[in-house]
Amino acid sequence: MMVTKRNYGNGNMYTSDDIAELCGCSKNKAYNMIRALNHKLISLGTPKEALIAGKISRKFFHEQIKI
Repeated sequence: MMVTKRNYGNGNMYTSDDIAELCGCSKNKAYNMIRALNHKLISLGTPKEALIAGKISRKFFHEQIKI
């Protein structure tokens, strides 16, 4: 049996597909999680222009979700 390791994300960002697979939830729920985390980044002082819709920083995601 061959076991393959799944590489999540492309570089430093996760997409909704990555979040859905990591958390075992739907893509819609993953989008909602990303949206909420992006709003938290804005409240922490990150410029809105620096964020990409539908993507979240891997580092910030892991800090917030604690995985």
